[in-house]
Amino acid sequence: MSNFNLPNFQAKKIEFEQISQEYIKIWSDANKRLNKEGVKALIYGSIGLYYRLKDLSEAVKLIKDVRKEGPQDLNVIVREKDREKFKEILMSMNFVPYYHLEITMGHIASIFLFNEFTIKVYYMDVARFNHDVEINWNEDFSMDLTDLLLTKLQVHYSTDKDAADIAAILLKGDQINKEKIGRSVSTDWGFWKDAVDNLNKAREYVSRLERDNPKNDGIRKVVSESLKLYGYINNYPKSESWKPLSEDEKYWRDF
Repeated sequence: MSNFNLPNFQAKKIEFEQISQEYIKIWSDANKRLNKEGVKALIYGSIGLYYRLKDLSEAVKLIKDVRKEGPQDLNVIVREKDREKFKEILMSMNFVPYYHLEITMGHIASIFLFNEFTIKVYYMDVARFNHDVEINWNEDFSMDLTDLLLTKLQVHYSTDKDAADIAAILLKGDQINKEKIGRSVSTDWGFWKDAVDNLNKAREYVSRLERDNPKNDGIRKVVSESLKLYGYINNYPKSESWKPLSEDEKYWRDF
């Protein structure tokens, strides 16, 4: 959906936490209706991260500092079978669909506007981004931290924003299902390569921060957790389909 760039509908400058809390309130109201109708939908992206990490100030600072303009939208993933019911419920709650996208890609994605807020939605049972992420649909409200981390590790053209997000999640490394991450990259060499590259980038990112904060325990924890996860997924048994490709071969999906 990155090809669809809508205007920023935020009417005024608001702090990152305030915008995030507004999005969470909007989603909380929608989620109650969706749950009542048996529709499964989970948030992810910056608001999903904030929801899972909001009790840890160091993590919030990491995701906030790379988003100077605040969160721009709310990302949602919906089970394919729930697509039409999801749309019906949101429109009944005065969410306005972006009709051009509905006509061209409505079976895959939607954009809804609610006042000055933007909700971007994908209809997928498996998150098929640059690499596939198997979603834990037993969760409610948002993806769990493991799936949020996988959505960041699978990014091919990653930026400091992705590195900071990975670092923020690793501050809660004890809540990460390392076995699922190892399993996810054990069948796809391309996913493994992007995952280890992104763990390296997260370490490099916090190392740059450490120059200004040499005694920051959070930074040290990120480095430690990233190295442990790096070692774990490298040592995790690989399947027969895990086959290295040459550097000039494309090993990711455009998204």
